[in-house]
Amino acid sequence: ANYPQIAVDAKGNAIAVWQQSDGTRSNIWANRYVVGSGWGPATLIETDNTGPARNPQVAVDSAGNAIAVWKQSDGSSSYILANRYDTEEGWGTATLIDDVGGARLPRVAVDSAGNALVVWDQWDGTLSNIRANRYETGTGWGTASLIETEAGSAAFPRVAVDTGGNAIAVWQQSDGTRNRIR
Repeated sequence: ANYPQIAVDAKGNAIAVWQQSDGTRSNIWANRYVVGSGWGPATLIETDNTGPARNPQVAVDSAGNAIAVWKQSDGSSSYILANRYDTEEGWGTATLIDDVGGARLPRVAVDSAGNALVVWDQWDGTLSNIRANRYETGTGWGTASLIETEAGSAAFPRVAVDTGGNAIAVWQQSDGTRNRIR
């Protein structure tokens, strides 16, 4: 097991995610900590065995619902997948939130209502761009879209969301001579 990430809600409950090898490929696992009860059993939250799953990230809302994201390979390219944890129902089914390929390094932020924004960098065959997808509570995932159009490769995005759902993303972008933050 490696690359652990953790997020904590306002009550002190936590969700941890990590990648773990089954001897053939890496998978994404999660575990929930509940104040007063402790840790529950570890849960496999992705079941796509076409290739390795890596780089998990997790964020929680004020009620303890969570969204985990990761990069998943199909053997020839990599995509971004997500799974949502509902405090009443547990983990859902992993969902493909990007279908272009060449994706890596997802990051996720969640507002107090459970709406989420995921950003990642994605190779288009010439350079790397920054893409995003939004999850709306009660509606689900939108369509992934390009959020930067500057010349030069962009990488290593980060995202933050306020309680009203407003988001800001930043990333590193090359101008051909040096990297700048956009």
